[in-house]
Amino acid sequence: MSGTVTVTDSYVLGPEGIPFFTKEWTTADPKAYVVFVHGFAEHIQRYDDYFRRLAAHDIHILAFDQRGAGRTSQAPLSAKSPEVAAWKKEGKTVHVQKAQKGVRSGGWLKALPDIEFFIKRESERAQGKPLFLYGHSMLLSGVIISGPYIRSTTPQSAIQIKAGTLAANLGLGNFCIAAPLDVKELTHNEDVQKKTKDDPWCEPSGSLRTLADMLSYGAVLDSKKARDAWPKDLPLLLYHGEEDKICCPKASGEYFEGCAANDKTHKLLPGLYHEPQNEVEPAPQELADFVGDWILQRTNRATQAKL
Repeated sequence: MSGTVTVTDSYVLGPEGIPFFTKEWTTADPKAYVVFVHGFAEHIQRYDDYFRRLAAHDIHILAFDQRGAGRTSQAPLSAKSPEVAAWKKEGKTVHVQKAQKGVRSGGWLKALPDIEFFIKRESERAQGKPLFLYGHSMLLSGVIISGPYIRSTTPQSAIQIKAGTLAANLGLGNFCIAAPLDVKELTHNEDVQKKTKDDPWCEPSGSLRTLADMLSYGAVLDSKKARDAWPKDLPLLLYHGEEDKICCPKASGEYFEGCAANDKTHKLLPGLYHEPQNEVEPAPQELADFVGDWILQRTNRATQAKL
């Protein structure tokens, strides 16, 4: 591992003129780049400690608060912010949002283009170095998935899923409802539990569109068609806390077994809950070392293939 990790906070003007809050962790000469996409009812600051560990492997990491989350939407820039003034001076369209309460992400219809935007942006900045993603895939050297939502550990009924989708499609998509979440099911780390419970940007509520898409797209992934659609030459690392009480480890294991990737790695983390990176030591460091080694192994292969 290398030495100093620098962390930078900034805003990036994204699709539809939305200012996205971003955070970057890097060393002086990174060997690979990562774009990270956070989960429901959270924000990227929660990953600061873990990404400092991962970046120390000479890996550049970019993460952004998604629409409806953190400093992108729940504590956004104002019209008087210097960043907004600078963009407008350049003739760019800027959509200044009012602070939101609850996650109104716009669902996958908005989230996927946002992810694609950051992947393309980081691909250009990486200048040919391998690019990896925690999440959806394109223009990548590999994908890393942590505890994916395919099925709930306690499954929702088909009627609940269809009712939420119908309500969203009838124009109620931005209507927010509570989505109760027990912080004790995230991690064994009591300090993290308390911080999450007290964090106003981790309020467990979301729009009908956000929640309906999360449930229905999980059902789409739980199919042979989705597993067969994985690009064979795109490496996959899928890890999951074996005791995850939120997202079903068995479902992610079944997805992995059927996934068409030629290079794929599956790791169950014994005794851990939904957020392995926030577990009690030494789990976070062990995870950062494991993920870092996996990325650099494929980075070295890509470099050798070019020689």
